[in-house]
Amino acid sequence: MRMNFKTCNREASEVLRSLDAFKFRLRRHFAAGPFILQQDWAPSHGSRSTLAVLEAHFPGFLDKNLWPASSPDLNPMDFSVWGMLEGKIAGKVFATVDDLKAALEVAWASIDDGYLRRTVNSVKKRLRACVKARGSNFEILL
Repeated sequence: MRMNFKTCNREASEVLRSLDAFKFRLRRHFAAGPFILQQDWAPSHGSRSTLAVLEAHFPGFLDKNLWPASSPDLNPMDFSVWGMLEGKIAGKVFATVDDLKAALEVAWASIDDGYLRRTVNSVKKRLRACVKARGSNFEILL
């Protein structure tokens, strides 16, 4: 599929608006305190364009090479948030991908900041348990 300049500009604008909204939510969640963005091993996260955006907007982000591959037990999105989002939209039928995206955005906006804070704060305990288990299954230690 070939994109024209207008389509490319519109999509770039949408990405930048999403990035601005994401940054706003991060700042609100962390009350302007320090935070580190963790990047996982999804193939798109290693693209030059993704890395350029991260370097420009999130200096000090944790590169995918600094994070163990296949480690969902250490990623708050994987061990907690995705399940909550799935629960909020479970049982609903979506006619289009855009309808699904819209429902996920509504579900994301409804997540309590306290829940996200507790989830993120649990990572340190999970990391310690992972080290104690020498990288093996550690959830029994939590």
